[in-house]
Amino acid sequence: MLFTDMLVFSNIIYKQLNDYHDNNFCDDYLFEIKNNIKISSIVDANKIGIIDFRFILKKSNAMKLLGNKFLSLEKEINEKIKKKQQYLNNKEENIKKSKNNLSELEYKNKLKLFKNEVFNTQKKYKEERVLLNKSFQKIQKDIKDLLAQIIKDVSIKKNINIVLLKENVFLFNDTNSDFTLEVLELFNNKTKSMKIIITSPE
Repeated sequence: MLFTDMLVFSNIIYKQLNDYHDNNFCDDYLFEIKNNIKISSIVDANKIGIIDFRFILKKSNAMKLLGNKFLSLEKEINEKIKKKQQYLNNKEENIKKSKNNLSELEYKNKLKLFKNEVFNTQKKYKEERVLLNKSFQKIQKDIKDLLAQIIKDVSIKKNINIVLLKENVFLFNDTNSDFTLEVLELFNNKTKSMKIIITSPE
């Protein structure tokens, strides 16, 4: 079908080019079209594979494990922040209550120290979240790279020359060209003993 379409296209181009007087330009252009037709005729449709990369990541055990680990650590951070906020709130109330028993200078110093503690606490948990996110992104990239390598290995084994992402394919009539489930099973087997280790400060 692709060969026929390109042949019809080349005939239309040839007819249009005959209306011009620049014969050298016509010859060069038609030569290029003929070469492209020859190249396209070499590509075997059976050598094209379809893969749903996003589906594999979504359904894979590795990404589920990573997601659960991330949520677990994020929950731990939130709980620590909540406890620290309660502690700081109580401390602030005690400082205010002691105002009448302190000199103005002592009171200001206490407030200054308290504000510094609040600032350092906010900074600490902000850095902890950044570290968690970076660790998550790093592991996620490693998982994607591993999946890409598995897809490449399977495509070579199946003698597939071109692999297309399913999301970019408008239509494919041969379901055998889609080897997503095969890769998903292999990917799960390769990562079933994988451990998710995210560096996070205490």
